[in-house]
Amino acid sequence: METVTVRLSTSSIYRASEIVADLRNAAETLFYPLRSVGYWDGPSGDHLCPQSQVRRRCPHAPAPGEAGGVPYAQTVEDELHGFLEVVFPHAGVSIFLG
Repeated sequence: METVTVRLSTSSIYRASEIVADLRNAAETLFYPLRSVGYWDGPSGDHLCPQSQVRRRCPHAPAPGEAGGVPYAQTVEDELHGFLEVVFPHAGVSIFLG
């Protein structure tokens, strides 16, 4: 999985959006014709989980006291056919493109 980090900084009172949909649009615009296949919202732990969509237990966020878990980037590569992670550190969000 290739990774690109997009750092947005400002010296004014304005700040960049932290909304996942906005960041997805920015990533898709920057790396057109690639499309979003998944995302990871670090602060909330929200993500597009193929296992949850078929009503199986999500392996990406282990329960408290449970060891390990599968890295989300690995699932994106293996199951969602993504190959580029666009990281927005100001928001703690990663958008995965394929």
